Amino acid sequence: MIKSRIYPQYFLIIGLLVYTIFFMTPSIIGIGYSLTDWNAYRSSVNFIGLKNFREIFVEGSKYLKYISNTAIFAIVTTAFKILFGLILALILNETFRTRNVLRAIFYLPVTLSPLAVGLMFISIFRPEVGLVNKLLSAIGLENITRGWLTSVKFAMPVVMSVETWRLSGYCMIIFLAGLQTIPQSTYDAAKVDGANYWQRLIHLTIPFLKPAFIINIVLNLIWGLKAFDVIFVLTKGGPGDATDVINTAVFFSFSMGRYGLATALGVIAFVIAIFLSFIVIRVLSRKEVEW
Repeated sequence: MIKSRIYPQYFLIIGLLVYTIFFMTPSIIGIGYSLTDWNAYRSSVNFIGLKNFREIFVEGSKYLKYISNTAIFAIVTTAFKILFGLILALILNETFRTRNVLRAIFYLPVTLSPLAVGLMFISIFRPEVGLVNKLLSAIGLENITRGWLTSVKFAMPVVMSVETWRLSGYCMIIFLAGLQTIPQSTYDAAKVDGANYWQRLIHLTIPFLKPAFIINIVLNLIWGLKAFDVIFVLTKGGPGDATDVINTAVFFSFSMGRYGLATALGVIAFVIAIFLSFIVIRVLSRKEVEW
């Protein structure tokens, strides 16, 4: 009897071992290195306490800009990815002939390399020959054409729109999975009671999708806080520091040999991700819908 209860736990051992070796251990070591002056210019590594964090939060206003850019990027892209993902899921959950084809088309950007996506959109947003400016010129709006990725005002919105386009399909799939679990009898009963589409959406569909919302919000916030590849390919953090985020700052700090400072920035992103994930889960996990 005891063996039968313990046996399923054996399957967790390999997963926990891999997770500990490749995630927990590097994270703990990284926290340790963030408290040192580790750099490329001396062989010794000395403990300096919170000096790196003091430089980031007190002495280095540019790092606060990177952190605020990261927060804005994560929150805005998460909101739009979830909005578009939900709309697509609601439409493609209906029964019509081409819905499976459309599901595949809208999910396709998720499968593309961020590098390929970035290079594609660099061409689309080129100042003179890019598709966006050509379309604007074709409809008589030449006065608003510009170098979208070199504009301090528009670079971040453009980067966020690319990230939203790339991952909205992932949110769509999560919402579609949630929609499949809602009993049809619940909708039938609501229709009998006279509820229209919007009433069913607000009072039935959205509450039943709460677990899908939690998954999408947590995952997309984490991805937003870890953003690097698409931003680096599109703008390299520019113009100026308009699109610099924590991970571009980590990259440039490592490039300059300031390993301890770069690790401290990574720790900050890690802590922010844990904090936001905890808040989201606590808030949205209340009053789960049951049937």
